[in-house]
Amino acid sequence: MLLVCFFAVIDWVYRRGLRVQHTAVDGAVLLFLSVAIFSIGVGFLYGNAATVIWRDVRFPLYYVAFFVVSHFVSGRSALRYYAPLLVVLGLVVSFEYVLEFVGAIDLSVGDRFVRVARLQGMILPVALLLIVAELVWAPRRWGKPLLLLLFFPVGLAFVLTVGRSMWAVFIIGLVCIAYMQGRLRGGRSRWRAAALVVAILALLAGTVFFFQRFTGASIGAQVFERSRSLVEYEDNVHVLGRLFSYAVALEAVGERPLLGYGQGKTLMLLNFNEKMLRFEWTRAWTVDSLYLTLLLKMGVLGTAAFFWLYGRVMLLSWRTFYRCNDPHVRSFCAAVFALLMGMLALGLGNASMINGRFALVYAVLFGMVAVVARDVQEGTIRARTE
Repeated sequence: MLLVCFFAVIDWVYRRGLRVQHTAVDGAVLLFLSVAIFSIGVGFLYGNAATVIWRDVRFPLYYVAFFVVSHFVSGRSALRYYAPLLVVLGLVVSFEYVLEFVGAIDLSVGDRFVRVARLQGMILPVALLLIVAELVWAPRRWGKPLLLLLFFPVGLAFVLTVGRSMWAVFIIGLVCIAYMQGRLRGGRSRWRAAALVVAILALLAGTVFFFQRFTGASIGAQVFERSRSLVEYEDNVHVLGRLFSYAVALEAVGERPLLGYGQGKTLMLLNFNEKMLRFEWTRAWTVDSLYLTLLLKMGVLGTAAFFWLYGRVMLLSWRTFYRCNDPHVRSFCAAVFALLMGMLALGLGNASMINGRFALVYAVLFGMVAVVARDVQEGTIRARTE
């Protein structure tokens, strides 16, 4: 990331003559980055460890990549190359997940399940929603057979994560895409939108069913068990541990709500030891919640700055979707809006947007929305139909 920024600055100075490319989201990104830098000082003020402070702050500072995209990527390039690249990345991760899963179970015995959970799996709902949006609005670019062929492995790997929050992201995003389709076309299209949701979910279930029959793995039982834990959470030690960490974080937030504790804040939390089958106290530098992480380390000020940025990108993708009838623009903007709607639910149990290397993907995605919207407004991308 530092290397990319270094060469981008050289190009900006010597080839572009310090010319600034403005977007509608620049101010919101600058404010969020400013608050993130300010939270470094807050962390030192409250005596947080310097090593943890610098480890923490690098993740929100990944949003500097937004300006790299807004200055060096055109809207057409974002649609033609970078959006498909996200799908390709999802495909690569899906093969990794499936191969790891098959290698971890005994196919001769069956009735086994090994959950595959890696941070890079966050690309899977992103890729799925991009594929679905492409099927709805721009199927002729790649062709429906190829899009369906991409959907199968990505969808299978997505289910193998058994990530309840990620399932919520995809379902909410899918409903949003269907709603946008029905609202845009009206009339009987609302029934077609409802049929789209049912068809995609059935396709996903069918993919998992055939894979389960082939491997003998108890995927359905695991999906049912993980879903049941949402209702009978008192019997799930992992859910109870997470709820306890939320309570501890909320108590800490209540003590310093405005500015938080700054970067580098750690908490003593109960963690369930799988080998010893008991809870143990551990020092944690993060909380599995976007909202609590923001409040804990950047306070109400940082939380407001982030959601101003978040809201600006959502609104921009929504407006651009209806402003331009180019199928590629509509496909991309619908997928991003649907993803961000789903991420509101994911934020309850995941902080990857500002906590982890995957924040870089969101920063690039926000930049892509900004340049596409800018080029549509300036007429570089003109309204057209396939």
